[in-house]
Amino acid sequence: MTDLNWIFDTGFWGMRFYDMPNFLICVVFVLLAGRALKVPASYQGVLLFHCALPLMLNGVLFSYGYMPDAFKYWWEFNAIRGGELSIYEAWTGGTVERAALYFSAMPFPFAVTPLSLGFFNSFLYSALFFWLYRKNVFTPISLWFYLLYPSLALYTGMGLRDTFIFVFMILAVQWTREGRWWLATVPLYLLYLIKFQNFFILGPILLLYSVFGIRHSGVSGGKAVAVLIIAAITLAVISPIALPEINKFRSAMFVEDGGNIEDVELIGSPGEFVASGLVSGIYFLAKPFLWEASNPLQLIQAAENMLVLLLLALIVRVAWKQVPRKLMFWLLFMALALSVYGLVVFNYGTAARYRYPFVVIFVLFVCADCEVRRFLSVSFRGWRRSGLRRTA
Repeated sequence: MTDLNWIFDTGFWGMRFYDMPNFLICVVFVLLAGRALKVPASYQGVLLFHCALPLMLNGVLFSYGYMPDAFKYWWEFNAIRGGELSIYEAWTGGTVERAALYFSAMPFPFAVTPLSLGFFNSFLYSALFFWLYRKNVFTPISLWFYLLYPSLALYTGMGLRDTFIFVFMILAVQWTREGRWWLATVPLYLLYLIKFQNFFILGPILLLYSVFGIRHSGVSGGKAVAVLIIAAITLAVISPIALPEINKFRSAMFVEDGGNIEDVELIGSPGEFVASGLVSGIYFLAKPFLWEASNPLQLIQAAENMLVLLLLALIVRVAWKQVPRKLMFWLLFMALALSVYGLVVFNYGTAARYRYPFVVIFVLFVCADCEVRRFLSVSFRGWRRSGLRRTA
């Protein structure tokens, strides 16, 4: 494989110089798309700031080794572009090779530095914004949440596969909302290839959404309770098979996060399995708490979590008053997703990384389906959209 280590000899500014073409591609894309869609300058300004985020993360806020898997995607990307790894080999390889193949298909000339793939992800972040904007999915609340949510900005500004996971999930949900479930199978399949866990969470939920016509009628309170009861019974029934696998993943994640294998608390019974899922799901959404933070980054995460929880509570409050039947569906979606990951994820940073796609999906589509445009007496007076059409 071509030696890429020479780039580190160019120094801080040298590495950023080599990434100027990637940065400029992102900037030009935002300006052209913003002009074509008549996006207000304030939104474009935030997107342009996001274009520069890769320059400010690795080597500035974080060391280059903070996300070691980013190096794997970078190396495999260059192996594919350099012809050392064929498309077939990448496609039939592991999740790292497939994610690198996705990166290699993007309209960027090269990824010379470890920062480069961050610009690829920034491009995806902006492209998804314009796509959602054009489809009138945003409300004032969800739009500004998308633009200002720190975890979303952070993980879409680094060279990780997480942005692909996030984009595929959003595409699948929106196309399912539009009734084009056959089209939604494409991003779901691409999601399965790099993050099968999210596929098995999102796929069944969207199947229910389509089969039961939830986009039209929503879910009644009785049905929601019935679903929860059935889910609890199902978990109890499958626990003899599921518990060993859950405990295996709990142990692996605990050790990967630096814990001692002997300190892992294994789940021992069906009742504990169900109860742990509910409790850990809530904790997964909120952790770390302020008193659990042991460094400045965790303290920032804790503060962000408090604000996000407050925002979610306000959104749910308004949505419950307006379209409770549709809110029920998205609450079930969150309960399932958070419970699954809550059982196996211990590290605070990993929790933030795995959590943000589900939080963004919840905010985007609860606001869209339940018409949550404001949650205080003060409205977004500057919000103006011509030709606004509802896509539900």
